[in-house]
Amino acid sequence: MKNFYIHIESIMVDTVSNIIYTVVTIKHNLKNRCVGWFPTKEEAIEVVVENYGNINEYGYYPYAIVEGVKPGLYNFDREEIWFKWDNDKHQYIQCGKPDKFGNSTCYSMG
Repeated sequence: MKNFYIHIESIMVDTVSNIIYTVVTIKHNLKNRCVGWFPTKEEAIEVVVENYGNINEYGYYPYAIVEGVKPGLYNFDREEIWFKWDNDKHQYIQCGKPDKFGNSTCYSMG
């Protein structure tokens, strides 16, 4: 199948891989919120690392995740890139998945 793109509200979505990249922030009490989605992993990572829109909310959301999400029901085959807020650098730094999150997955869409 030839790689082609469709235009949706000024965003190019790759119809071959069918992956969007969501940005999710997580509070200290483990509650989470999806703050946006992007057509490329690089854009989503930039939003997190640069704290665009103050997604950290001055320390209220110490963790952030970029999730690669494919279409479909109960999609558990997701790529997760974890970040933790660094107060000294005033930005999110990539980290491993914290143990307290266990086997949890699907943060952006249930």
